[in-house]
Parts: sequence; structure tokens; C-alpha cells
Amino acid sequence: MWLNDNDDSVVARISKRMSEVTGLSMETAEQLQMANYGLGGHYEPHYDMAVEEDRQVAELNDQRHGNRVATGLFYMSQPVAGGATIFEELGLAVFPTKNDCLFWYNVHKSGRPDMRTRHAGCPVLLGQKWVANKWIHERGQEFRRPCDLSADV
Repeated sequence: MWLNDNDDSVVARISKRMSEVTGLSMETAEQLQMANYGLGGHYEPHYDMAVEEDRQVAELNDQRHGNRVATGLFYMSQPVAGGATIFEELGLAVFPTKNDCLFWYNVHKSGRPDMRTRHAGCPVLLGQKWVANKWIHERGQEFRRPCDLSADV
């Protein structure tokens, strides 16, 4: 389910809060995506940004609003067991806590994809997990998160 800022004041507040906390513009961000993971629900390892191997997606993103520079993952509920978001390369597991937001940059300041951001949603073992995703694109961030060709950190 995709929700526009105009659909509900809560959705608009989420975008506003995301902008205030990150300092990023939401003008070219995608609509808020809601997803539910019931018992056994999971998501395979993936990147949120387009990578070189996916040239068509990368070109399409570039023509519109650029790559997904950042991700905000909001935990709208908390499963009884399971449902962690894992970043294998970083050795990191984040267990969902209701009303928390997990935020990360998908690309370095140089614009190169940060391959450490490959992540997955572990199976929900008991209960269910509701999440909302906000993907923020490159366009409109030029003065908020300037390019730095020497910075791949």
C-alpha cells in the first residue's frame, strides 16, 4: 500500500518529521509504503538503491529523481518473536520496536552505492510486523547533502 502526504495528516507528519530529523528534502521522496509481515513473513537480502548491475533501473531513477540516497524504515508494530532487519556485511541485527525508525544512507557522498547496506527482513516467528518505508532520492539534496568525491564513508 502506498500513501501520499495528501492522503492523511499522519502521513504528512511522518514526511515532515523525517525531513526535520535528517535535514533532507522530501520533495523527490517516494510515497510512504506500508507492508505487513505475518507469521513466517520475511524479505530476501536486497539493496534499496539501484546498483550498476541493474542498469535499466539506474537509468530510470536518474531520469526522474536520481537514486535512492537514503531509507527510513518505520516499525509500526512489534512482533512477539523474530522479524529482525539484518545487515549481513555489517554484522548488524535490529529487532523491531514499535514506533522506532531505522535510518541509513544507501549511497556515499560521492554518489557511489554503499554495498554494506544490503539488508533483509528475517522471518516473523510469532505475531506480525507492520512497517512503513520512506525512500529519499538524490534530486533536491544537492545543498543539503553535497557531493564529496573523496568521501566514500
